[in-house]
Amino acid sequence: MSHYFPFYLSHNLIYIRAKNDRNSGHFFLLNLHLSESTMGKIYRQAVMAVIINNESKVLIGYSPRDKSYKFPQGGLEGEEDLITGIQRELKEELNYHLFHDHILEVYEEKVRYPFPPDCHPVYMGQELSIVKIKHRSEAQTIPQDDEFDELLWISPKDITAYNYEYRSDAYQKALLICGLI
Repeated sequence: MSHYFPFYLSHNLIYIRAKNDRNSGHFFLLNLHLSESTMGKIYRQAVMAVIINNESKVLIGYSPRDKSYKFPQGGLEGEEDLITGIQRELKEELNYHLFHDHILEVYEEKVRYPFPPDCHPVYMGQELSIVKIKHRSEAQTIPQDDEFDELLWISPKDITAYNYEYRSDAYQKALLICGLI
C-alpha cells in the first residue's frame, strides 16, 4: 500500500509524492499536465435516454448546433433526480412524455466524454447517467428547439456509422451497458 502526500501545483503541472509501503525511502513524482482550458473544470452531471422501439432500434437525432448525432440528453438542474431530469429533457427536446412504467432500467454505471478544447467555460465534459426506456408507439418525438432537426431510429450495431464527434466512445459504452451491442 502506498501513502500519498499532499500535491502542489506549479506551472500547470501537478506533482504528487508517494512513498511505498516498505518504507524504503523511495519517492515517486507523478506529473500531470493541465492545460489552461481544463484547469479547475469539472464534468457536468447529466442524463441520457436510450429509447428503444418495438423493432429494437434506438432513437438518435442530428443536432445542427453540435453538427453531430446524439442521444436525447441534458444536464441535471440543481438537486434534480435522474428521472425528473430525463423527463424534463425529453419534454423540452422532443415533446416526449415519459411515464415511469416505460423506464426499463436506470444504470448505476455512467459514461463520460470530454468537450472539445475551449468549448465550455465551466465544464470539461459531461458525465452521463443512462436511462433505458421502452418507446410508446403513441408517444410524440417532435423536435422542439435547436437541439435536433432530424430524428432517426437506428439499429444499435450501426451506431458507428453516424458522426458522434467526441461522444462516440461514450455512446458505444452506453449501448454496451444497456446490453444492446
